[in-house]
Amino acid sequence: MIFLFIVFQKGNGQSLEKGVTSDKSYFAKKVTARFNFTGVADPYDQNISVGGEYRFNPHWSAGSDVGYIFKSYYLSESKYARGIILRPFIRYYFEKNRNGFLEAVINYKYVSYEITDWIGKEISNGMPAYEEYSTFHFIKQTYGLNFKAGTAANLTRNERLRLEFYAGLGIRFKNQGADIGSYTRRRGLFGGLYDPKYSTVVLPMGMRLVYDIK
Repeated sequence: MIFLFIVFQKGNGQSLEKGVTSDKSYFAKKVTARFNFTGVADPYDQNISVGGEYRFNPHWSAGSDVGYIFKSYYLSESKYARGIILRPFIRYYFEKNRNGFLEAVINYKYVSYEITDWIGKEISNGMPAYEEYSTFHFIKQTYGLNFKAGTAANLTRNERLRLEFYAGLGIRFKNQGADIGSYTRRRGLFGGLYDPKYSTVVLPMGMRLVYDIK
């Protein structure tokens, strides 16, 4: 992380040496494509995520990322998992000709896991009448709000391709359960994390590639 900060500061310093970019170019509307490549290495939900940003003002922009979850280690007993991620955001740039920003992000995630295990049936007052060994889907949905701060380093001379680094703080709410009964995880040290409802504080951080389309 320290190395990344050094790279970012160096990149920003080189940009400043070229002189302050004209107001005209920054008042022009900008459309930026985003690729969140760190999602491929996510330890829980591996995903590919792309997005876009529309800078409608020298200081303000809005956009969204959309991700596809192709593998998950969240439940070790699942045969496979598939899901989607939606992250709409609004961003404030400190100065019109700099890369430092603050960002508010709404995070939504939906993941379906296929599991073959014992599942409770005919639930009454939260208790199953019996259990049946079958294949079912365990559905996880999370909702959250994150606040992030970040900066970027230019990777090309025309400053259109950049590497962003960000870190922040947020809260996440989770709803989950089996689609045809009641399922309780029986293995692992953190069984409480798989309760039907769960909330936690999160510390989002990562890197992404961004490119100004126009």
